Amino acid sequence: MTEKLKLQQATPQSQSENGKSGALDMTRRDFMKTSALVGGAAAMAGGLPWLTNKVSGSLSPAVAHAQGGSTYPLNKPENVIYSICLNCHTACSLRAKIQDGVLVKIDGNPYSPMNLLPHLPEDTSLADAAKVDAKICPKGQASVQIAYDPYRVRKVLKRAGKRGENKWQSISFDQFIDEVVNGGDLFGEGHVDGLKDIYKLRDPDLSKALASDAAAVASGDLSLDEFKSKHASHLDLLIDPDHPDLGPVNNQFVFMGGRIEHGRKELAKRFTYHGFGSTNFYLHTTICEQSHHIATKMMSGKTHFKPDFLNSEFVIFFGTGAFEA
Repeated sequence: MTEKLKLQQATPQSQSENGKSGALDMTRRDFMKTSALVGGAAAMAGGLPWLTNKVSGSLSPAVAHAQGGSTYPLNKPENVIYSICLNCHTACSLRAKIQDGVLVKIDGNPYSPMNLLPHLPEDTSLADAAKVDAKICPKGQASVQIAYDPYRVRKVLKRAGKRGENKWQSISFDQFIDEVVNGGDLFGEGHVDGLKDIYKLRDPDLSKALASDAAAVASGDLSLDEFKSKHASHLDLLIDPDHPDLGPVNNQFVFMGGRIEHGRKELAKRFTYHGFGSTNFYLHTTICEQSHHIATKMMSGKTHFKPDFLNSEFVIFFGTGAFEA
């Protein structure tokens, strides 16, 4: 039985000339269809002027694209920038579309098999490739919103109150570098060491000798007194001379990265290990990565592999959706 909706005006004028009520009998389906029509018409009326005037003059983007794309600005190679998505650890290749200096759309890179199968040959011209949109997941497409998010942190923020008060102030990069390197009474709570204060051991040959003898102390091949006697002039370079296994003061610098990507990771390692001389380099990988390593190990005996989608009859996903991740 179709349910009826009574839509009646709440005014005396709702009575018709013959005295009967002016109420409208409308099915729920008719009500939804009418609402959708009115809403769609309003959206089109508000959107078409921008589309026709801003994007392509007298033609909408869809019409311009269908007629060859010559008037559609996002099909022009000079409005396309190829880059890498860093919104997850996969680092897919992407293509950013720019209009009037503003990022307006993100697509996958059609030259890459990560985004298009079969992908475009490398000798495909940029003009031809600009008209081919490859896939990229919603997280990658959200790069537009991320780039222009009003809450995105784009400046150096320094704590302006006590810990936990959530008070911050913006400072220049020059001030940030100066305070990180030189330290000082940065928060009105007393002296804070800067990087120069803990960058003490700078001789690579001495570093190797101290590390080797510290390992000998830990294994029992060298006594602590022998170690102190041998390195008496360098004990101030150690965190604790009574525990040489803690290493030099440089180890008080800890690099704690988040979901850092390749390229950035290698640069950070070079700085931490070989530049600053600290062994403390850590990244976060447990939340996103642990589950698929465990599941893969249980299923196949291996800890990591990638599915061959082109030649697989079916693929089982653990903890994620193939077209949503």
